[in-house]
Amino acid sequence: MSLSASASSINHRSSSLMGSTSSHLTGILSSAAESSQNINNRISNSAQLRVSNMQLHGRDDDIKLLRSKLRELAKKDDCDEEDAAKNHVGEMILVSGTSGTGKSALIQRGLGVGANRGYIFASGKFEDKLLRPLSAFSDAMTCLAKCISITEEHNKNKKGGLSSSVRSSIATLIRDKIQNEFDDEDVEQLRRVFPGCAELLGTRRTSLFCPSSQAQADKAALCRGGSGSRLGSFSLNLLGGKESISRMHYAVRRLLKIVCSHFKGVVLFIDDLQWSDSATLDLLKSIVLDGEIPSLLIVGAYREDEVPDHHPLAFHIRELEEMHVSITKIKIGNLGVDYVIRLVAEALGMDYDDSKVKSLADTIHRRTEGNPFFILMFLRSLYDEKLLQYNFGVMKWTWDEDAVNSKIVTENVATVLVNKMNRLHEETQRILMVASCLGATFRLSAVMTVMKNFSRVEMRDSMKSSMISVSGTAATMGSSSASLLSSDLSNACTDQDGSDSSYASSVEEFEGEGLCEVDNEECRFMHDQIQSAAFELISPEQRDSFRGRIGSILLRTLP
Repeated sequence: MSLSASASSINHRSSSLMGSTSSHLTGILSSAAESSQNINNRISNSAQLRVSNMQLHGRDDDIKLLRSKLRELAKKDDCDEEDAAKNHVGEMILVSGTSGTGKSALIQRGLGVGANRGYIFASGKFEDKLLRPLSAFSDAMTCLAKCISITEEHNKNKKGGLSSSVRSSIATLIRDKIQNEFDDEDVEQLRRVFPGCAELLGTRRTSLFCPSSQAQADKAALCRGGSGSRLGSFSLNLLGGKESISRMHYAVRRLLKIVCSHFKGVVLFIDDLQWSDSATLDLLKSIVLDGEIPSLLIVGAYREDEVPDHHPLAFHIRELEEMHVSITKIKIGNLGVDYVIRLVAEALGMDYDDSKVKSLADTIHRRTEGNPFFILMFLRSLYDEKLLQYNFGVMKWTWDEDAVNSKIVTENVATVLVNKMNRLHEETQRILMVASCLGATFRLSAVMTVMKNFSRVEMRDSMKSSMISVSGTAATMGSSSASLLSSDLSNACTDQDGSDSSYASSVEEFEGEGLCEVDNEECRFMHDQIQSAAFELISPEQRDSFRGRIGSILLRTLP
């Protein structure tokens, strides 16, 4: 071999070795960086309260009972239709308990698990400050229509192994059956009462006595997060007379029968029945007594301390029992101290055998009486006020027991929520003020529409001065702070170019604080008491005019 060839060979091997070494070092550095990032993420996560998607401590037996009811639906669906109608006895589930005990969470955890296994779980809730006939049932029907639409998209995206019946659009099959079996008057009545189901019901000619029903439905849907409940309250007046109401009940039952025939089971959950109206209670009774919808399960929840014997709901429950309707009653209460220890330990990511965890949980239990919602609010409050902090030196949570005891003795949950609202940025407070008037669920676009059309004077005059925070701290407005706030409001309400980023920041804040759940465009207050605390931001003497102004803006600006 020549000298030049040998040198070339040596250079080639040297280059290959250096390249291999460099690649190996790059891999090591990349792996080290990834490991470091993972460690940082774990540390960061450890320093956050784990209050989302928590276990439902102390509710295992109730969850098992609910899931057994879900399995029974599938068995009824497998029966011959004629036998099912003959043997089926009206049945429903009622969950009761005081505010904050976790009734809704229990039902969703127990019955919402079958959503991707051939079941549908649809829900709606009544609201204390927005009482409208059939509003919660209309919300549930809208949710039902959305679930069917989602199921349709899911089936379209699946590949291979599907039967022809599955490959066909469920929504289309339901729509076709409605077109064949319902007359125009029944469809139009359902569209008016449940505008959120308009697409599922199919296109029909516009009614002469309600030419703009779809436009009204769209406007109502935007105001109420897509539920369309507002329209239902007006359309109920158009039904008129027992015969029309009976016909509407029959049309709803036929619609539900068609829908249920395409699924293993359908769960309709109506929340906060203590605020229900007689029209809804009568409709629910009509559905439960119908023996031809065996794969439908009606579930309700209510605050037992707000339903005395003379309450319309109590009367309807007794009436159904006299008609031999099987009502499964689940009563849930506050948690015992052992379960509170486990809840606090889970929230802190610590061992429930830790003596300090037990001491903290015992203190919180004495003050909250074991109410799950109150417990979580107190934990968040301790964290917000830095009485509960993550110590990176010892890698665990630490707190001053004397300071915690002092706080818990002097504050109740209402005060905790008020103080939490106080600590929010002013823009976030204003958004929550508007949102609280739109309902437990709301659309961000509707809130932004209202905010952009409110003058700075209107917004300033509507805010409760003692609830406004300045520079992130609670303060009662004096003359100087009022001037500062006026300037800030002027910028927030008139600067349209920067409003979107400001809104995004506020949405991130109230979601991060656990006040609202955000799902793209739609938002939901995490609890009625949070919505009530947001409503308290509005000056009492301005509340009626404030809500009226919001309604005027939406009617004027929405298509």
